[in-house]
Amino acid sequence: MKRFWHWLSTKKQHFWGLGALFIAVVLFSIAMDWVVMPIYIHLGSEKELPDITEHSYNEAKSILEENGFRIVKDREVFVATYPESTVIYQNPPAFALVKNGRRVYVTLSAGEKQVTVPNIVGISERDARFRLRQAGLDVAEDAYYEYDDYRPKGVVKGQSLMEGTEVREHATIALTISNGPLPTAFLVPDLSGKSLKVARQMLRQNGLMLGVIRYRVRRDLIPETVIEQTLEPGTEVEQGQFVDLVVSKLEEDVWEE
Repeated sequence: MKRFWHWLSTKKQHFWGLGALFIAVVLFSIAMDWVVMPIYIHLGSEKELPDITEHSYNEAKSILEENGFRIVKDREVFVATYPESTVIYQNPPAFALVKNGRRVYVTLSAGEKQVTVPNIVGISERDARFRLRQAGLDVAEDAYYEYDDYRPKGVVKGQSLMEGTEVREHATIALTISNGPLPTAFLVPDLSGKSLKVARQMLRQNGLMLGVIRYRVRRDLIPETVIEQTLEPGTEVEQGQFVDLVVSKLEEDVWEE
């Protein structure tokens, strides 16, 4: 009886050993079929995508086709820093591992955006500046002033870029403003307490010119505030007369321009 039980125990161990081996073989086969082989096959068909950014569209197309890929135009955007038809973005990104024959979507530069210069002659300076900014143009800070017997004072009589001209976005346009009819007398305006920028504009509007600027340290004033002027306000002068100014500053050194 003891021999029988010993034989039975040995058979059970042998049976379980064979069963464990069978299960291991099955699991190994499944892992090879479902995990290892797909990864191997997948890796074998992948290629590194070249970097085509900053190339022209035609160059990028040639590079991709030589490497077994296809190019697709996705969109165009206005970018002033890149010439027109330059690739500025690609999807998938450069150096990604992708399948052979993969489509690569590219974003191209449309170059600088072009805008049309509107006609602003005959409207007020304020309205002209607003209309130009709406059109995507910048306006020169300092305007020119000329006497005009036809156009009222403060109305635009000239623009540096002609109406209808196609220019890049944010191009700068300068204005010429009517000063009204030529006066019989030119009077020196009161510039005291005005900023240098405003004083320069007031002189132009009154047919006068800014002369020598001298600086004086005045820590109680905003820099470039007019302290003194060489001609008294209300003085009658000839057209184009120069008016010298003393202007405040914070630094100790004194200089002229």
